[in-house]
Amino acid sequence: MTAALLACGSARAATVPRPVVAHPGDPPRILFAHFSATAIRMGSWWSGRVVTTTNVASLEFRAPSFSFVLHRTAYGEFSFDTHVLVVPSIYRRAFVGALVARTASGASVRETFHLAFV
Repeated sequence: MTAALLACGSARAATVPRPVVAHPGDPPRILFAHFSATAIRMGSWWSGRVVTTTNVASLEFRAPSFSFVLHRTAYGEFSFDTHVLVVPSIYRRAFVGALVARTASGASVRETFHLAFV
């Protein structure tokens, strides 16, 4: 299942799904992802909210030059908020980012998104 991606808008304006209850052995799923922007500017704040199945133990954002783990706010709900200070000129371009959701047993699922540092 492909996650719905909203960007540059309000997550409140869209219908945000609730996490789907899943057993520990079920495959993880990413149900919804909202990023504050897909064109990320230096000096700006960049944030996101992701909804998954409840059996997701960790959610990582990966890009070619960096990665970070999102904060779990509740079972099946993750978020991040970061201040983009400096981006070297070599990285100011379009790239593919990926969200990787993992269960405690190690099962994973990956969703990719097109983003850019400008």
